[in-house]
Amino acid sequence: MPPLKTKKDSLVEIIREAILRGELEPGDRLLQEELAERFNTSSTPVREALRELEAEGILQHSPYRGVQIAEVRLEDVREIYMIRGVLEAMATRLAVPYLNSAHISRLREMQARTETHISAGEFKELRKLNYEFHMLIYLSAGMPQLLKIIKSLWTKFPWDTLHVLPGRAVVSAREHIQIIQAIEDQDPKAAGQAMQAHIEHGAASLAEYVAQNST
Repeated sequence: MPPLKTKKDSLVEIIREAILRGELEPGDRLLQEELAERFNTSSTPVREALRELEAEGILQHSPYRGVQIAEVRLEDVREIYMIRGVLEAMATRLAVPYLNSAHISRLREMQARTETHISAGEFKELRKLNYEFHMLIYLSAGMPQLLKIIKSLWTKFPWDTLHVLPGRAVVSAREHIQIIQAIEDQDPKAAGQAMQAHIEHGAASLAEYVAQNST
């Protein structure tokens, strides 16, 4: 029987999800008093949650601005991509046997909405939907510790930058189709390879963009 979540654990999860969905952005301040009032709790679990997220590198503390969402450092992105590629390919392979027709229908529905958001240039909505697409797959692997690590890596990534790279959103959507097809074919190896290629292509696009704009 899994241990019950403490208030601190629940707050860590809520804040992490808010970052992943784009509801909190790098540089946003988190005030301990406001969080305690919002979640109807004492300052102790809030303080503990903020400390844990700061230790993970998700939050940073400044003597002038207090606790805020950490800015993404581009020098860390290459390493994050490499780790994500391996872990998310593994999660995808493990998930395939558990992804049934209802899951596949849900993934295809997300794909259709993704294309609509791309056409409309709605990148904030696209970010949320992209997160839901990936997490639906990874959650199905039934590996909670692996999922926790993946989510932690996602919070340290410049998602908004990725979605505004020229042409990347369109290519990313096509890569999602390949992932869905491999899942529908019940081919764990192909699905894992498609996921890893998807992440590596994103890394290459971001590296090219940074190189072009740093000269």
